[in-house]
Amino acid sequence: MPGFPDVEMALCEVLEWIAPTYTATEDELHPPVIVINRVGGATDRQGVQDIAVVEVVCFGALRPDSVALNAAVRSMLSGARGVATSVGFLDKITETSAPIAFPDLNPDVRRVVSTWTVASRLQDL
Repeated sequence: MPGFPDVEMALCEVLEWIAPTYTATEDELHPPVIVINRVGGATDRQGVQDIAVVEVVCFGALRPDSVALNAAVRSMLSGARGVATSVGFLDKITETSAPIAFPDLNPDVRRVVSTWTVASRLQDL
């Protein structure tokens, strides 16, 4: 049956060689960790392309570690086209928002967040 690939799981697969990837976090993090969540998006007017907005959060033991982890993510994803994964094919990946370092209530948590647009088409899944 045709459907759109799960972009969270697809990006987890693409980025797992950099650091462990998840779509949710435990109360206690063991960096380095990359957390991937779809935060928006929609299908096009014809209903054949899904344009997902995805947040990629990089957690490091120290802020420079989080920044370096995000740099590796950016290097891997920037301008990527035609990315094949076990959950589907991603047509195009573009950075929507540059990395931002967010403070956390826990001063030991260091995170850098970037936002990406991921385009994919209907596929036989």
